[in-house]
Amino acid sequence: MPAIDLPKVRVRATAIAEQLSDLPALLTNVHTLLEDYADPARHLTKKLADNASPNVFGTPMPVVRTVVTALRKPMQAAPPSALEVLKGLWAAGSREERRIAAELAGVLARLTPTEVQALIDRWLLEVESAETADALAEYAFSPLMLADPITHLQSAYRWVTHPQKWVRRFGLSALGPLTKDRKWDDVQRALEVLRNAMAEADPDVRKAVATIVRDLIPKGPAEVNRFLREQALRPNNNTHWIIRTAMVKLSPEEQAEIVSLMRA
Repeated sequence: MPAIDLPKVRVRATAIAEQLSDLPALLTNVHTLLEDYADPARHLTKKLADNASPNVFGTPMPVVRTVVTALRKPMQAAPPSALEVLKGLWAAGSREERRIAAELAGVLARLTPTEVQALIDRWLLEVESAETADALAEYAFSPLMLADPITHLQSAYRWVTHPQKWVRRFGLSALGPLTKDRKWDDVQRALEVLRNAMAEADPDVRKAVATIVRDLIPKGPAEVNRFLREQALRPNNNTHWIIRTAMVKLSPEEQAEIVSLMRA
C-alpha cells in the first residue's frame, strides 16, 4: 500500500465523480482506487457459491471517505444515475464498496426515500458482517428512521426477530440514530422492539441489544429501569448478560436492585 497522499486521492476521486454517466468506468475506478490503497497484509475472503462473502481490502477510511465526499454532490444532482451507482457499488462486493454505497444511500434517502428503502430491503439479506450491518443502519437507513420513527420502528420489530443474524443486527443498529436525536423521546416504543431481542443468543447481535438499551437510558431512565427490572426476572443467561452490560448508566442503587432480582 502506498503512503496516503490525500491530495492525490482527492484528484482521483474527483475524476471518478465526473464519470457518473459511465457506470462501468466509475465502478472500475472506485475498485481500483480502493485496491491501490489496500492493506498488503489483508486476506481476501473468497466468495463461496453457497454464502457469498465480500472481500475486505483493508483500505484506510480516509480514502473511503474521500470517495464518498467526491461523489456526494454529483449524485445528489442526478438521482436516477446515482441509484444505479449504488446498486453497482453494493454488487461489487467488497466491504469498502458497500460502505461507500451505504453512506451515499443516506445522501439520496432524503431525495428518493422509496427507492432507497427498496434498496435497503434488498441488501439486507446480503449483509455479511456486523460492520456492514451497522453502516447500512447508521448511514443509509438513518434519514428514513428519523423522518418517520413510528413506521420504521414497526419494521425494526420484524427485523430483530429475523432468522438471519445480520438482519437482526441491522434492526437493532437502526434504533441507534433515535438515541442521538434530541427531538425523539418515544422510549417505550423502542423498548417494545427490544423486548423481542432480550434473549438473543448470538454474541454479535447480543452486544448490539445491550448497546441500544444502554444508550436509551439517558432518554428515559425511569422507563429503561422498569424494563430491566421486568427482564431481570427471566431465568435466561443471555438476558442477564444484556442487562449487566446495559445497566451501567443507571445509578448504583438501581443497578444493585436489578442484580438482586436476577439472583432471586
